[in-house]
Amino acid sequence: MRTAVVLALAGCAGGTAAAPETTLSNSAPGPRSGALFVLEPASLGPITPSTRATLDAIQDAVGSRFVVKGIDDHGMEFHVFLGEELLFYVIPNDDGTLFNVHCTSPKVAIAEHPEWVIGAPFEHTDVLTSCECWGTHPMCFRSGDHVAVGFKIACDGLDSPAERKSLAGVPIQRAVWNPRPFGGGDGGATSPPPQKSILLPPAS
Repeated sequence: MRTAVVLALAGCAGGTAAAPETTLSNSAPGPRSGALFVLEPASLGPITPSTRATLDAIQDAVGSRFVVKGIDDHGMEFHVFLGEELLFYVIPNDDGTLFNVHCTSPKVAIAEHPEWVIGAPFEHTDVLTSCECWGTHPMCFRSGDHVAVGFKIACDGLDSPAERKSLAGVPIQRAVWNPRPFGGGDGGATSPPPQKSILLPPAS
């Protein structure tokens, strides 16, 4: 497991230091002010493909500021909270390796597409190359990216670029980071079809 914490320290103005903010990233601070984690191609903050998907390993990675809870929602998930707010949840494989991570808070920034903000209206539909139906809602992505975005709408009518223009202005429900690129951009395949509760947001 590799972990990295990048401290983004605000500069001093008029001799008075501003309160520091912490952005958890595997490289540089996030593209958007206020982000606590940055979703990048190779990582989600300190979480990388080699991070074990266990409660202790994830807690060690994110640090004591955050609380990690194991939730059995038709399959074990590890939910990461800041106070009462769910930031993201980690889906493990049966062998304890990491399958993918579902981000549900705007406090997670998307480095590849900084204009995409979780909970905000979607922009730049022309970037997308495909949408897949996960459960009853679509997950959409650009082939080769490690991030997909989900919408709480029906899956129908998103096959072509012209049809995907209908996503403009639809709020992003969540973003999913996958250790392998969506659409098989490195010669591999898209992740296996999602099962269990990774099809749906966690129960409130």
